[in-house]
Amino acid sequence: MPSAIPASGPRDVDQREPSREPSIDSAGLTDRGRVRPNNEDAFVIATLQRSMLVQAASPAEHGWFTGNPAGSLLVVADGMGGQGGGEVASRVAIEAVVDHLLNCMPWVARRRSRMPPRASLAGVRQELTTALVQGDATVKNAGAQSSTPHMGTTLTLALIFGSIAYVAHVGDSRAYLLRNGVLSRLTRDHTLAQRLADEAQAPMDPDSQLNHILWNSLGASEDLPEPEIQKLVVEAGDVLLLCSDGLTKHVSDVQIADLLGACANPAECCAKLVESANAGGGTDNVTAVVARVK
Repeated sequence: MPSAIPASGPRDVDQREPSREPSIDSAGLTDRGRVRPNNEDAFVIATLQRSMLVQAASPAEHGWFTGNPAGSLLVVADGMGGQGGGEVASRVAIEAVVDHLLNCMPWVARRRSRMPPRASLAGVRQELTTALVQGDATVKNAGAQSSTPHMGTTLTLALIFGSIAYVAHVGDSRAYLLRNGVLSRLTRDHTLAQRLADEAQAPMDPDSQLNHILWNSLGASEDLPEPEIQKLVVEAGDVLLLCSDGLTKHVSDVQIADLLGACANPAECCAKLVESANAGGGTDNVTAVVARVK
């Protein structure tokens, strides 16, 4: 039976090298929940793929040509701000981050140079940091031009190249890894409650109001965000989950492990996770993105 282990903070996970590059099967689902009047969550699932647009040729062939997939991108954002500000914040943050990664990441290099499946790409961590800083600036600019100047958002993403996954994180949305029935939390909540618990080396109070105050986010603070970035090696059978706190408010890590281990495919996992969050109260928007390594 699947089991859960508590978060121990971001860390690099390194396992034996797989025999070939894995592929990713993924799905996502977002829901308003049972209490909130609108949905301020957003998510993206994308396949990174080289492409070429032929404008003229002889013989007269033209159109798009695409190469083999070079990677996968998963993103979850949970917006904050009244009067629709949260919806805007999560959307523009994802757009800015994805735009930067699409134009600046060295992801094409893997195919061009035929790198080994576990090889890291130089500059990925720096570009992920820059992408989140760009997302922060975009949210602040959108807030300055609207009636909600203090809008903000969390953002958690996974960028997967072959057997290598990079996880970048700001806020209290989470990333999990289920491997061989054991659930590991890959991210630590950037809340004041968690920070105080870390400093005191004591368990976090689940009822503290400080659980709702973020010290690290995109757009909501005058300070620049402090992204946490880690690299891990994924294996066949692994399941990655990215989710907003609307899920983890009502569904425990043990329940998450059970649901991820029991469902037949990522789409079913997402549906059952969202259903469980709503059954537990549904007090917030809930979003789940699940990727299974095949």
